Amino acid sequence: MTPMRIGGLASGMDIDQIVGDLMKAERIPLDKLFQNKKRFEWQRDAFREINTKLNTFDRFVFDNFSLSSNFRKSTVTSTNEDLISATTSGSGALTVNSVDQLASSSYGVGTNPLKPAASSTIGVDATVSLSVIQTDGSMKDVSLSFLSTDKVSDVVTKINNSNGGVTAFYDEISGQFSLSAKASGNNTNGAEIIETGGTNFFQTQFGFSSNDLAANGTNAILTVNGATIERTSNSFSLAGFNLNLKGTTTTTVTLSAATDVENMVDKVKGFVEKYNELISGLNSQLKEKKYRDFPPLSDEQRKDMSEKEQELWDEKSKSGILKNDAILRNGLSEIRNSLYGRVDGLGDNIVDTFAEMGITTSSNFTDGGQLVIDESKLRKAIIENPDNVTKTFSNSGEKTAIDDTRGIAQRLRDSLKDLTKNIEKKAGKSTSTDQQYSIGKNLITTEDSIRTFTNRLQDIESRYWRQFTAMEKAISQANQQSAFLMGQFGGGM
Repeated sequence: MTPMRIGGLASGMDIDQIVGDLMKAERIPLDKLFQNKKRFEWQRDAFREINTKLNTFDRFVFDNFSLSSNFRKSTVTSTNEDLISATTSGSGALTVNSVDQLASSSYGVGTNPLKPAASSTIGVDATVSLSVIQTDGSMKDVSLSFLSTDKVSDVVTKINNSNGGVTAFYDEISGQFSLSAKASGNNTNGAEIIETGGTNFFQTQFGFSSNDLAANGTNAILTVNGATIERTSNSFSLAGFNLNLKGTTTTTVTLSAATDVENMVDKVKGFVEKYNELISGLNSQLKEKKYRDFPPLSDEQRKDMSEKEQELWDEKSKSGILKNDAILRNGLSEIRNSLYGRVDGLGDNIVDTFAEMGITTSSNFTDGGQLVIDESKLRKAIIENPDNVTKTFSNSGEKTAIDDTRGIAQRLRDSLKDLTKNIEKKAGKSTSTDQQYSIGKNLITTEDSIRTFTNRLQDIESRYWRQFTAMEKAISQANQQSAFLMGQFGGGM
């Protein structure tokens, strides 16, 4: 219970001001605790922001360099682009002597002489089993359930939503109900859409002539380098080329592929730009000046400052929050080291390092390990040895005590992953609880200390008030006694 406070009526002193000034001195350790808490929060947020940048860069490396097909692109020239087009990540040539037949999807049409409206009900419960051709040429079993109250439009919807690889359509004007396979190609063992359950549902309801509902699919047939090739689709891979057949021809079509040098050069330049941006940011955090005379502001201090003054103060207060941090310093060193050294296992006297393709560290020490490119040397390496330039970046391997067959992309991503994990141990992530990372544990300890010290300050303030209240009472009593004596002496005269 808070004791009654007497505010200087007897003494004439401003007790509120005196207690307030005394408590300001007592509150100094609490202010330092709040400052520590704020520093921990700023440090946590700064680390998490770095992890966001690391993850963004890691995704960039993965998307552009981890797979050789993403890094190395080729341009394909076709002697008849209207008939055959192609893509590839390699180089070389392919001769297509002829395209005798294109692949087509099977379809079937049933004619019901009753020509029911799409809103008519089918009038029978039925469980229908279909076997439908798929893109790989296999047949898939599809089960469909219909109710007597289902309308023809419901039958169409259920078939189209079955994910079975079959499309249905009903034309009210002609009375035709059609089914078509989504995949092209010919089923060598029969029709491409077959009703297999024995219910004869499509014959009865929509006038199909048999349970072979669609049986006219065709395969693509072509001759390549004198050999006959048959495929279920017009788009397929052959001899390293991804072919797209557009028409038949008896005239030879030649496909020639060459490495897209400029595309690879641009990708490497993009890599260096983003790498340098990341390295520059990490170096800035490690070297940022720390202003020790600008501790975090308390709420009380902010009351006496304008918004702009607070902003400028906070900027200096946050500066250097990660200065010389060991986790960042070691992580940056590992990232830089991941770019150097030979990619083992690629052979002798070939391109297998960054330096051999014209990518080196800036000689200006103030750049902090940023990369520079000798573009002419890079372009020459790609033209003369595109395979090994690709492998130097994108090779998938492992590091052993003897050698390291990992490409630069894998080495770099491993270093990024290690740094990200170490930062998460210290600063957690958005889904972490404070108990799961070291800064969070420091926050818990600091908050406990703040609560304990706040309670202590309340006790101290109550003690001051008790003391001053007692003083006021004593002065009041003394004043009363003095007045009484003065009255007695005055009365005897």
